[in-house]
Amino acid sequence: MQRENPYEKCPVYETEKFVFRLVQEGDAQDLLECYSDPASAKLFNSDNCTSNFIYQTIAEMKNCIRFWLDEYKRRCYIRFSIVDKNQKKAVGTIECFAKQERFQEFGTVGVLRVDIASQYENKDVITEILNMVGNHFYDCFVIESIITKAVPEAKQRVIALKNTGYQELKNNPIMPFADYYVSVR
Repeated sequence: MQRENPYEKCPVYETEKFVFRLVQEGDAQDLLECYSDPASAKLFNSDNCTSNFIYQTIAEMKNCIRFWLDEYKRRCYIRFSIVDKNQKKAVGTIECFAKQERFQEFGTVGVLRVDIASQYENKDVITEILNMVGNHFYDCFVIESIITKAVPEAKQRVIALKNTGYQELKNNPIMPFADYYVSVR
């Protein structure tokens, strides 16, 4: 079976509580709740990014979403909205892309960013997200490993990472930043 290129047709994934689909400008109002929340923002991974992802206005959020969509068209990464099926609203985003180089013990590595509203920052929600990622992103992005950041204050996220098989990445050979975890397929 031939794999569909996710940059030609963005996949949609679903779990018990969430739908993961390409971010849309219409998500701006919902996402502003996440991206204007100081409790959420301190857990975001903005390593190597052009901003810190802290927004106060709809215009700022829409500009960010347009930027994400432009990057998707350029095939740089995919930014998915995390849509709560019960609330019928976007409560955060996840981003993934494959790094161009290969790493000896990790092969081709995908970088995962998880930005979620603070009320969803708990081990059960993060575990549900990570299980979806593990079930789909290795094949979608043609990767052998996934790295993601979890600052020490993100205690619930760290628990979820460890519960889903991620290990703390010591002496990080992949990214020149601290607080990363890795999962190898």
